[in-house]
Amino acid sequence: MAGDPQLRTAIARLLAEVDVDARALAARAAETRQLLAGWTRAKPLPRPELMLVATNLHGYYTALETLCERVARQLDETVPTGPSWHAELLSQMQVEVPGLRPRVIAAEAAAELQELRKFRHFFRNAYVLEFDPALIRGHAERLDRIHDPVANSIDGFVGHLRQVLQALD
Repeated sequence: MAGDPQLRTAIARLLAEVDVDARALAARAAETRQLLAGWTRAKPLPRPELMLVATNLHGYYTALETLCERVARQLDETVPTGPSWHAELLSQMQVEVPGLRPRVIAAEAAAELQELRKFRHFFRNAYVLEFDPALIRGHAERLDRIHDPVANSIDGFVGHLRQVLQALD
């Protein structure tokens, strides 16, 4: 394994790409948390802010799925296909592959992430953007609950990639 320049390049590139995706996740989570902090039952968010929360939910899951797809393609060398590939990809990333990679996504966040995946699908296919504020708030609270475990899992995965990269040097 030591000295393989192609493998080193692939791992270094994956690290850089995962870093971009992780920063996007953190930004979407931070902005959502900030908006959520000003949102009370007595003081609902105005429509523009509600739409921003919905957009952040969409962006968060999209960044996560992009990260997972990169890992599946580069390390697992297989990306699910077919009508349920989005759900299967999330399942794939919850599994440690001994000798290859740790799990990328915390198992405890899986069900919550599936709900965000479903919302992202709804958001992408909505022709009329009239959202139920209670639904958006529920998903925003979900993102708030799961971001830290998701970020910690990704940090663990990044640590693994860095160790592999050091072993290649």
